[in-house]
Amino acid sequence: MSLEDWLNNRWLHRHDTSPEEIQALLHSAEEDIRSAEIKGIAAGWRLNMAYTATLRYARATLYVCGYRPGREREHERTIDSLSYTVNSVDADTIKLLHKIRKMRHTATYDSVDMISDAEADAAMQVAIELGKKITDWLKDNHCNLLK
Repeated sequence: MSLEDWLNNRWLHRHDTSPEEIQALLHSAEEDIRSAEIKGIAAGWRLNMAYTATLRYARATLYVCGYRPGREREHERTIDSLSYTVNSVDADTIKLLHKIRKMRHTATYDSVDMISDAEADAAMQVAIELGKKITDWLKDNHCNLLK
């Protein structure tokens, strides 16, 4: 499959982005990571913030490629789209992002206390690493969208 196939399946929509939009997503992701680093906040909320950062980074790559996710399975497809956009994001990273997505769902809808500090710290590390890969990819391939 390709992102064009996803578009034909109506899993994605066309999207025109701008440097301002991409910069806002990157800035928000960085803010999420800084917030997730604050000790004393419940681990479930820290994991949620780290997850949100990863979602913002993934969404930025999708926007840069001219797409936005549809509403059905939006988070899942945003994460999966990384396999079509950023070559340095491997299948193991995508699996890990899905694991964090499921943990975030548990923390949000079931019990925030089910997430450990170690899990929140690990999610934050994944967000930081993903941010670096995506920022490098943007610099190498779409520097016109970075200010």
